[in-house]
Amino acid sequence: MDLCRATSAIRRAPGGQIAGEVTVTGLLRLSEPKGGFLRSNDPAAGRWYSRDVEAIARDKSLGDTEPYFIDADATANPGGYPVGGLTVVQFRNSHLSYAITWFALALLALGAAVYCWRLRKAAS
Repeated sequence: MDLCRATSAIRRAPGGQIAGEVTVTGLLRLSEPKGGFLRSNDPAAGRWYSRDVEAIARDKSLGDTEPYFIDADATANPGGYPVGGLTVVQFRNSHLSYAITWFALALLALGAAVYCWRLRKAAS
């Protein structure tokens, strides 16, 4: 869903506009204006392929905005928007492969040292 349709859906949704102080819970992320593998944004069509906060704010005439956005958590929101919980944070666990690599390199270095020591011993 593009930003325009999402915004208008929030305005139409019952309970979508909350009066007073609101707490927003999520993942704070910096603006991501470009990406090496992303298409160019198409503001005229409301298609945003990168999260360029400044360009979106300029296109929607939002005035001054901060250079970050918040990916909402999975908590249900009044009116159903924004839909949260879509950001997955998962770190790769490659410790075993790193350990195997380093021990293999250590064995190769030891083998090379033994080989050089034998060559030197045979030459003398």
